[in-house]
Amino acid sequence: MTLVNILLIVLIVSASALCLFVIVYLKRIFEQVEAVRRDIHQLVENTIPILSNLEEVTQRANRIVTEAEGYWEEIDHSIRNLRGKLSNFGPWNKFRDAQTQTSELIKNLRSITKGIFAFWSEYKHR
Repeated sequence: MTLVNILLIVLIVSASALCLFVIVYLKRIFEQVEAVRRDIHQLVENTIPILSNLEEVTQRANRIVTEAEGYWEEIDHSIRNLRGKLSNFGPWNKFRDAQTQTSELIKNLRSITKGIFAFWSEYKHR
């Protein structure tokens, strides 16, 4: 056997070993990809019920908020009507006017009292 034949045999054995290594390596990669695919499929299967429950909760919350907005509008409308009726109620306006008149009278009396007190204290000092 010549050196070329020996190197050729070594090359063929090396190529065969390399082919076997590639096949084994690709098989491991394929198994890992398959495991990831199964995990993703399981994740999707578990997520679908959660998403459907979340959608139901969202719909319920939306309905509750819509009802609360309707109640709030009714309450606001009732308060506005009550304010309008109270502002148009005649005796209430007179009572409110009387309150402002008495408060103005009290302010004026206080001013007059302060003026008299200032005058008296100045008069005593002289």
